[in-house]
Amino acid sequence: MHRLPLRGHPARPPEKADRMIWPVAAAVIIGPADLEPNMEHPDSESRDLVQTVADVRALRDARRTGGTDVSVIVRAILGTMRMTLRNLFRKPVTVHYPDKTRAYPDRYRGLLALVYEKDTGEEACIGCRLCEYVCPPAVIKVEMLKSEKRNYAKTFTLELYACEFCELCVQVCPTDAIVMTKSFDLATTDRRELLLDKDRLHALGLQHERSWATGNRLRDMQGPPKQARAAAEASAPRVGEAPKVGAEA
Repeated sequence: MHRLPLRGHPARPPEKADRMIWPVAAAVIIGPADLEPNMEHPDSESRDLVQTVADVRALRDARRTGGTDVSVIVRAILGTMRMTLRNLFRKPVTVHYPDKTRAYPDRYRGLLALVYEKDTGEEACIGCRLCEYVCPPAVIKVEMLKSEKRNYAKTFTLELYACEFCELCVQVCPTDAIVMTKSFDLATTDRRELLLDKDRLHALGLQHERSWATGNRLRDMQGPPKQARAAAEASAPRVGEAPKVGAEA
């Protein structure tokens, strides 16, 4: 086996494990120009080394000429600057809350609240506990107070910090007593302030605007349309009347 000395450097016989790694490392550290094999006694290892040196030089030349095209960078910068300049002269859309309030759509679902009857001014809640039963996270607790004419809610508590805002309590309420408002302004650092009782829920209902959804409206949306319902009621046979089998000739 012939050793392959480097020009101007002492020879080092490569081991079996690094015969292919050593020439590449030498080409990177010393430089491919200095990595010239001794071709006085060419053999298989010498030919392999020559090929390795050629590959390293080809890789070096490709790195010098195959970089990122400058035009690609220029186009990317111009594209981003065009977007910046286009929005620079636009009217800002930021709402300076809380100095300026933002208008919310009718179907916005915000804080929960209790309301009063419009005609009598009494509490609309009758303490039926349907909202308590349907609540998925079980954050509503209601205690009924029975009376001669109607029932009332003796206590009504809502753990707003665990509420999912799913609106199921609004949907099942038979008297539209619990609603969702167009507000979210109840941020606090004390978790105990988010435990709402009946008086505070009524205060929220008077303070904020109500959302579009009520129990009766949501239930009507789930049922058939009113026209189809009226047609079905008209075609249904009355009590004591025989159903029509076919049209008269």
